[in-house]
Amino acid sequence: MTRAQSRHPRRMFLKGTGACIALPWLETFARAEAAAPTQRFVCVANPFGMVHDSFFPTEEGLAAALPDNLKPLDPLRGKFTVFSNLDHGYGSGHGATHTFLSGVLTSEVVGMPDGNISLDQFLGQHVAGQTRFATLNTAAGPVGGGGVELSWTRNGVMVPPIQQVSRVFKQLFVDDPAERTAELSAEYDQQGSILDAVNGQAKGMNGRLSSRDRQKMEQYFTAIREVEKSLAQEKAWLSRPRPHVDAKEPKDGTVSQQLPILFDLVALALQTDSTRVATIEVPGSFDTAAMGIEEKGYHGYSHHGKDPVLMAGMRKVEHYQMVHLARFLAKLEEFGLLNTTQVLFGSGMSDGSAHTNKSLPVIVAGGGYKHRTHVKMPEEDGKRVPLCNLYLSMAQRFGIEADEFGKSKGTLGDLA
Repeated sequence: MTRAQSRHPRRMFLKGTGACIALPWLETFARAEAAAPTQRFVCVANPFGMVHDSFFPTEEGLAAALPDNLKPLDPLRGKFTVFSNLDHGYGSGHGATHTFLSGVLTSEVVGMPDGNISLDQFLGQHVAGQTRFATLNTAAGPVGGGGVELSWTRNGVMVPPIQQVSRVFKQLFVDDPAERTAELSAEYDQQGSILDAVNGQAKGMNGRLSSRDRQKMEQYFTAIREVEKSLAQEKAWLSRPRPHVDAKEPKDGTVSQQLPILFDLVALALQTDSTRVATIEVPGSFDTAAMGIEEKGYHGYSHHGKDPVLMAGMRKVEHYQMVHLARFLAKLEEFGLLNTTQVLFGSGMSDGSAHTNKSLPVIVAGGGYKHRTHVKMPEEDGKRVPLCNLYLSMAQRFGIEADEFGKSKGTLGDLA
């Protein structure tokens, strides 16, 4: 039984002798649900994957020996799991990296019930209005040179990340001047007026539509109501002061300079409950010279072709990412947040040199799971498990009563 099944869901039934009878609303179970701890989610992703022999352990289980690049995580053993052989079933190299957090190609959006919505946006919708920012999407620098293209709305629109740490800090912790607040309030009012006008025109058409078209229009009205609700929630936060933190506005810099700062800012955002869903992109503009290696560019090192020098350089870039991921997890532990924060690390590219999307590098940390350091999923064709099964499990742990996500075929029992 999964954790989602063991909770008391909103839909409760008594089953027996072939009958299934819905229970009335019970305040006892309502109190139990209200007491559930606040859930959070953070995704950290890069565009070029990881060198496999420095990422995937050769052993399974909690005591599995860690390869060199994962050794910074060793002090956190029991709080993370590396998964082997999870992917989305694509094989077009850079052309499929944008599916990492959605499992759906942009060319396949039509016909998918939720389009190619990414996991962060899916979770953010669930807690919209409860925090100032439903999602906080960031990048450690310019997204050129090989972008991650991580976050997507259900309408197939990519969500651009904030690329400067100074802007992230101001958005989280610096109140807007009164004049700017008034301007934003007026913009929300104008957007609301436009929605009212569009809604009125659409309702006037209903009497002339077929039954099938009326169903489509009802879906349209539902989308409008969701936007109206979102606008009202966002406007309500304009009058609320941002939290004060004991930190100065950081200076913008290169990717290697901004990445540790960005991790700190996201940790503060979670601690102050400014958001419960965040993404951090490690872009292709990573300044490799800062790692003490020749400036060939992150993308250049990813095309190592098994050249020992280039592979060593790539491992240094990846090791840097793991050092600061481990530091971030330790900070969440220090804040008492790791057990209720699901942290996902990975990439839509498996091996940048081979341009393969098979067996993506995936780590899940925190979240209150019974971690086992390394879990090897089935490798044989026909038995492989979709990465979206993991995402559905994570969505359920987050508190969403979902039966599918992307191209999932169930949940991931190994994450219980």
